[in-house]
Amino acid sequence: MRRPFPRPATRRDLLRLGIGAAVISVLLALTAWALLSYALAREPGSDVAAYWNAAERLRAGEPLYIAGAANASDLYRYAPWFAAAWIPLTYLPREAVTAAWVVLMFVAAALSSLPLLRRGPAGWAAFPLFAAFQFEGAIYGNVQPMAVLVLMWGVNRRAGPLWIALTASLKAVPILLAVVYAGRGEWGRAALATGLTVLLVAPAFFFDLKGYSVAPGPRQESLAAISLLVFIPVALAAIAASWILARTRFGWLAGGLAMVMSLPRLLDYEFSFLLVGLARHKRELPVPTPTAEEQRLPPS
Repeated sequence: MRRPFPRPATRRDLLRLGIGAAVISVLLALTAWALLSYALAREPGSDVAAYWNAAERLRAGEPLYIAGAANASDLYRYAPWFAAAWIPLTYLPREAVTAAWVVLMFVAAALSSLPLLRRGPAGWAAFPLFAAFQFEGAIYGNVQPMAVLVLMWGVNRRAGPLWIALTASLKAVPILLAVVYAGRGEWGRAALATGLTVLLVAPAFFFDLKGYSVAPGPRQESLAAISLLVFIPVALAAIAASWILARTRFGWLAGGLAMVMSLPRLLDYEFSFLLVGLARHKRELPVPTPTAEEQRLPPS
C-alpha cells in the first residue's frame, strides 16, 4: 500500500509553528534570566561544599554534625549514608567533582522540567517557573533536582517506597508521599517506605547530635516564619488533602503540595516538589486472568 504524500504546510500551520517557537523562546529567555540572577546572588556549587566537608569529617573520624554551623560549607543536615557515599569522591580533585556534580544536577533539572512542555499552554506557562526553581538548586549543587527527578520517575513504581525513603532521608518531607499510598489502600507500601526511611536515618543517632543544626536560617519563607499557629494547621490540612485525594488523579499533586506546605524552612527551589504531582504517572495495575468460562466464549 502506497503511503500518501504529506500534506503541504499551510499558512495556519506556519503561524502555529511560529507562535509556538516564539512562546518557547520567551520561556527559555525567562529561564535564562532567572538562572543568571541566581548565579549572581550566590556562588555556584556552594552546597557541594557541605557534602564534601561532611564526607571528609566522616573519613577523619570527626563529628559529622557541627554545632554552630553558620554557612553552607559547614551545614550538613542529611542522613549519614549520603556523607559516606561522598567519601570516595574526596580522593578526586575537588574542582572536578564539584563541576561534575553541578552538571549532573543541571541534567536532572532539565529532565524533570522539560516534560511540562508536552502539556500544552498550561505546561508552557508553568515551565519557566519550575525550570527556574530546579536550575536554581542545580546552580548551588543542591541535591534537590535529583531528588525531585527520582520521585517523579519512581514514586509509582514497584520500588517507589525505596525512592521515597532515599529522598526522605535527605529532605525529610518526601515521607509524606507515604500518605498517598495509605490513602490508596496500599498500606504495605506506606509501611515499607516508612520503615526504610527509619533504617536510613537511624545511624544518625550513633553520632553526636548536639551539633545538628535546627536553626531555620535567614531565608525562611514558609508559614512557620509567620506563626506556628498558622503553619501547623495548614500543614495538617495539606496532609489530610493528600489522603482524601489519593485515589484521584490529583493524589500525587496533593502529596507534592503537602511536602511544600510542611517545610518549616521553605527555600525557592523547594517549590519544585510540586513537579512530582505534575508528572504523568502510569499506575501499574495487574492484568486480570480470564476465567475458564471466559476463555470458552467466542470473541465478540
